[in-house]
Amino acid sequence: MAGKEPKKKWGWVFSAVGLAIGGGILMWLLFYIRDNVDVGAVLSAIRPIWLVAALCCIPVFELLDARVYYIMGRGMGCRASALGCLDAVAIGEFYYRLGPVGAPVQLGLLLSAGYTGSAAATVYTWKAVANTVVYTVYAVAALLARLFLFRQETAAWAIWAVGALVCAYVALCAAVFLLAARPGPVKRLCARLLHFLARHIRPLAQEGRVEFLLAKLDEFCADMNALRSSRALLLRVLGLMALEMTALFAIPAFLYLGLGLEGVTFGELLLTQCLVMVLSRVVAIPGNAGGAEGSFYLFMAPLFGETLAVAVVLWRFAAFLEVLLLGGLWSVARFLRRAGGRPRRTA
Repeated sequence: MAGKEPKKKWGWVFSAVGLAIGGGILMWLLFYIRDNVDVGAVLSAIRPIWLVAALCCIPVFELLDARVYYIMGRGMGCRASALGCLDAVAIGEFYYRLGPVGAPVQLGLLLSAGYTGSAAATVYTWKAVANTVVYTVYAVAALLARLFLFRQETAAWAIWAVGALVCAYVALCAAVFLLAARPGPVKRLCARLLHFLARHIRPLAQEGRVEFLLAKLDEFCADMNALRSSRALLLRVLGLMALEMTALFAIPAFLYLGLGLEGVTFGELLLTQCLVMVLSRVVAIPGNAGGAEGSFYLFMAPLFGETLAVAVVLWRFAAFLEVLLLGGLWSVARFLRRAGGRPRRTA
């Protein structure tokens, strides 16, 4: 227990630093807008219905994600509750945005929702694989569209960086498919690689470390085999996750319409936002602070023009701060309901 306390402490420090960076960038943008943007002109052009649509994207995303957990849990024979799965998403996403504490919190909420421990671990693996596959398909389509259909000027290094990241996603998907279809050769290759690395990397040379990693690989292969045998479930999950990502990527498109802008198609904004997300994930701090704003600037500047700073602020609110707000309110509401439902002690 004593060894885990420093990790927990540093996790919260990491979260605080990330949120402080994000807050500082947001404050700078607000001062920039005050001094350099004609706020009156922006307000006069606003179309509120589209801004409301942008705010609805995160609730739609979380409802779809809860549905994914629900059907996957039921598919594994667990008595998962719909409300418990929504708890796992709304509260889990809140903690995910704060940093590394998100995964254990969400796993705990899945157990409370009716999952068994083994089912929660398996479904977590399934969902991560499905998410990677859908994300990769979206990213490949976005990159190809950016190279051959959309001609907005973007820094060449940004395009190359996104291209390299997309290639890494494609390679990851290929490895997953190989593990599902032909696990034997891949497992033997991984075993040889791990034993080779153990001779040169001290942490891997510790007793039992390679065996532990190989056991985890066996568990992953078993999960992939089970997922492959549940094709109907897999197709439903992939379809729902495609809708999830569409809702997430649609936020800038709705903001574009909400700011009264015209001339760029909804599809172009949707796919461009996918490239923003691919590049911003490189910055692995809470909220991708700094990376998110920088990526948005690189890819969205030609589309939003003079309203770019306003668009960044609105996007960060709708895609990040709204998750914290909804998750916090949902957490408090669920706590009060459970507390109110407990029998009072009598003296």
